Amino acid sequence: MRSLWSQALPAAPRGLALAREKGWILAWDEANWFSLLNQKGERQAQVRAPGSIAAACCADDGSAWAGAGARGEVWWLAPDLTVRWERSVDAPAVGASLDSFGQYLAVSDQGGRVHVFDRLGRPVCRVECPRPLCHLSFTPTGLVGSADYGLVASLDLSGRWLWREGLVAHVGSLAVSGDGSQVVLACFSEGILRYDGQGKKLGRLPVAEPCRLVSMSYDGRLLLVGGLAGRVLLLEASGGTLASQLMDRPLAGLALAALGDSAVVALADGPVMRLSLKKA
Repeated sequence: MRSLWSQALPAAPRGLALAREKGWILAWDEANWFSLLNQKGERQAQVRAPGSIAAACCADDGSAWAGAGARGEVWWLAPDLTVRWERSVDAPAVGASLDSFGQYLAVSDQGGRVHVFDRLGRPVCRVECPRPLCHLSFTPTGLVGSADYGLVASLDLSGRWLWREGLVAHVGSLAVSGDGSQVVLACFSEGILRYDGQGKKLGRLPVAEPCRLVSMSYDGRLLLVGGLAGRVLLLEASGGTLASQLMDRPLAGLALAALGDSAVVALADGPVMRLSLKKA
């Protein structure tokens, strides 16, 4: 793994989202600044959020950016990261996701509800869940979500459950392939749990150390995993390790590019970095 560039944020990073087609990065920090970086790491916009950021997301094509706040605020952001419209949900937000083309925004709250809005801010559906779905991702047929513990599920945009599965594992993050046929969960000491698009278990990939973060290439053939100690691992879908690098501090976020040839990582108390994953 070779560093291509690094960019400091106004404060310690808390997370990032990658627009996989456009290659731009939305990052947010503990001082509640949104920062938008292009493929070269150049800052395109930087705005302080009107509240405490609980979650943020972007569309794959870079057409939409959004955030959600700790008091239940929902912000749809313009290209310069100013707020285009604001809505609210019933409780503090815990997760957010935009579909690939920036048409729909899903926000989950601490009360166990998932709220879906269209790009104009109009409500599409609201779903009651047994547990708050802290991790959300759109698929071509709807949404996949996971609680921190005890539940992974899929639903469509009418609010109908497609499948649900109980989990005896703590979940740090969730990722899906571009066609929605693969769902993976980073489950700390349990490694990577895998499901197909219909909720069928595909088995577990053991990881040498507890993992909290996971991202997937568009075709699902490569996984990028972040360990609790700050190690970044590039894995084949079969579990084989292709590359490994121990960073000098823990990870605040990571994302794998669509083709799996590069990655973006945010280091706690450090910069946002782009890594090349190509063979020399």
